[in-house]
Amino acid sequence: MAEKYGTVPPRFTRAWWDYFWYYYKWRVIITAAAALIAAVTIVQCANRPKYDMTVTYAGNMNYSERESETLAKLLSGYITDIDGNGEPSVYFQKLVFTGAVGNEEYDYSMQTKLDLSFTDSTSRVYLMDKQEAELYLNRDSVEEAFLKTDAYAKGSGAQILSAPDGTGYAVNLADSKLLKENEIYCDDLYLLIRADDAREETSQLYEDSLSIARELIK
Repeated sequence: MAEKYGTVPPRFTRAWWDYFWYYYKWRVIITAAAALIAAVTIVQCANRPKYDMTVTYAGNMNYSERESETLAKLLSGYITDIDGNGEPSVYFQKLVFTGAVGNEEYDYSMQTKLDLSFTDSTSRVYLMDKQEAELYLNRDSVEEAFLKTDAYAKGSGAQILSAPDGTGYAVNLADSKLLKENEIYCDDLYLLIRADDAREETSQLYEDSLSIARELIK
């Protein structure tokens, strides 16, 4: 049975509207706010740009807007138009850690976003500073998460960062010609490529990630 307060006036009369607003205004406001938030979220998702691949940076370097846009544009030239919209595109995701006292909660949220990025099939290329790269290389799951560098850097002469068992998973990009020529910071930057999960829908993403890797380590 519906909850009622006092004597309910005849429906849709002036007294009824006054009664309704007095007793139920917060329910109306909350419901309207929820509907508005849902509508905005739906519109944002519908209008959100779609990207063929996500390249994620994780470290303490806060890349400028120019560097971010330049890098995304450059790397878009080495991938295919996977979603068939007529334009190959890379999304450059920046996850910047502060390491500062008092910012532990913020840094934790960045780490959570980084870990969650592995649930996104388009996240294939990772750029990390040495500290963040070593954290992953010391995890037991590193073999499942990242591709061995032999798959794309063998014979390149690039400096390799290895896991405790001696297996290489990260490549130092300090001498990257592509990054240096475009004035993109790379002194403390390491490349890691996500391991292929052998699903048919990710095979082209896998090949494109190798294409990006080979260009970055030249």
